[in-house]
Amino acid sequence: MEVATIVDEENNKYAFKRYNGHPFTLDVVGNVRDQLDKIAQRNIKEDDVLVCVFPKSGTHWLYNTVMMLRSGSLTYHGTPTMMEFQDFNDIEEMQSPRTFGSHLRFRFLPDQMKLGKGKIVTITRNPKDIVVSMYHMLQKLTKFVGYQGTFEGYLKYFLSEEHFVSSWFSWIQDLEKWKSPYCLSLSYEDFRKNTFANVVKLAQFLEVDHDEDFLRSVTQNIQFDKLKELHNIQNPASDRWKEICEEGRLPIYWKGQSGDWKNMFTVAQSEMFDRVYKEKVAKLGLKIKFE
Repeated sequence: MEVATIVDEENNKYAFKRYNGHPFTLDVVGNVRDQLDKIAQRNIKEDDVLVCVFPKSGTHWLYNTVMMLRSGSLTYHGTPTMMEFQDFNDIEEMQSPRTFGSHLRFRFLPDQMKLGKGKIVTITRNPKDIVVSMYHMLQKLTKFVGYQGTFEGYLKYFLSEEHFVSSWFSWIQDLEKWKSPYCLSLSYEDFRKNTFANVVKLAQFLEVDHDEDFLRSVTQNIQFDKLKELHNIQNPASDRWKEICEEGRLPIYWKGQSGDWKNMFTVAQSEMFDRVYKEKVAKLGLKIKFE
């Protein structure tokens, strides 16, 4: 494993961990190889649920929906324990039924999940909106955690194969190859438009039995503005984040909108994105569609 730092011609800086040809965020615990080995060998229980989502695609939105459905409680459940960012024992010590998260590509998930043990839920989002949301989050961090530079620079970086989280295109390719009845993939845009229908779909997939009144209450309690407010009020400060963000609380909620990229992208940037998007989607044989 190596820590790579790249400075482009416009003095934008990129930093990430590189292992076996793949980029990983600096926040992956310790040596990437060792952490990936622990994740691959993790003991998965039949009632485990993994929320595996590319960053800024609705991770916390989906996680809190899953937690409300699984717990039968409308309480805000905060941030998921992420396999790659937390100590190995953090998940081992969780009581069943366990719900935890990851931003990793599907190829790096636990071997037992590849064999159909446990369940996975994910959500995909228009990558142009991901770019905008991620950039604004990075701007709010008080210490360098992967990118320093302009929006133009970040946009180009996002489209590269060494984006510090992962290439979004490679991440989606892994998802499309993951053919399993134990994985439910939702659409961010459809979730916004048809929230109740997606809550019902999630409840059925998770095999939880709730009446319509409760499911409609969940729908009301996972509205973006409400989750954002609860995050700012209830989410305790963490020593893990205090050095990189205000009050030790990650700025994970931006606007929660679809199409906000139109307020940020120039015409030239949109055309550049569309060109690269078309080339990579064709090259990888992806079947994705976004609004």
